[in-house]
Amino acid sequence: MNKTFVWGHRGSGFIDIQNTVDSFHKSIEVGVDGIKTEAKLSKDGEIFLCFQQSLKKNGEYVPIKDLDSNEIRPLRLDNNESILTLPEFFSEFHNYNIRYNFDIRDPEVGIRIVEIARKFNLIDKIEIAKTSMDSFPLPNIFSKIREFDKNVTLINTIFLKHSIIEKKHLEIESMKKLNIQGINVNYNFANFELFKLVKENGFRFYVWGLLFNRSMQKFLKMNYKGQSVDAMMSNFPHRLVKLRNEIQNY
Repeated sequence: MNKTFVWGHRGSGFIDIQNTVDSFHKSIEVGVDGIKTEAKLSKDGEIFLCFQQSLKKNGEYVPIKDLDSNEIRPLRLDNNESILTLPEFFSEFHNYNIRYNFDIRDPEVGIRIVEIARKFNLIDKIEIAKTSMDSFPLPNIFSKIREFDKNVTLINTIFLKHSIIEKKHLEIESMKKLNIQGINVNYNFANFELFKLVKENGFRFYVWGLLFNRSMQKFLKMNYKGQSVDAMMSNFPHRLVKLRNEIQNY
């Protein structure tokens, strides 16, 4: 049986200031297998690891895509760290045996991530995912990325506002055509039947948003034909790692 892969959300999630070097280090210390975060592209082509679409400059919020990197670098997080760029992130963590998963909202961000990952020889360790907040069809975001790189791992995150996830929402034909390897579902809408459907179609099954022990245990124990849930994402990764190691001690 496969052991469920644990992603630390923005590092160590809610137990530290997210998307900081300290938070990323703490998540690795508790045993995560990878780091999940969001990537944004500045006006001059730099990738910043940031959840927000806009940043406050001179008292007003400005979209990151309209800011140059030299305007973003002086801004500070709550622990006085600057917002990390992707090269800074890779430089700090490339020697660790972890994977990296990035939420993106447009293909240009994904292509830039691939370019930077290639420079660090990390292309086999990255995953690029559509965000749960966007309802656009998969080809809109992934076609250009797949043309640019035939093998980079792509993940389809299901639109969060589908209260009931139906087969049509998975866009299975587009996933096969674009070689998208996995489907990522919010834990509130994930269930065994969906897990079974995804695995029968040959895709990885990810669950995100896990906070409480009961839901973590539920998905860690889920099994279909000897297959566990492939990966889970949490803002309490220390809890999830501990439970994973207890429940899946194969």
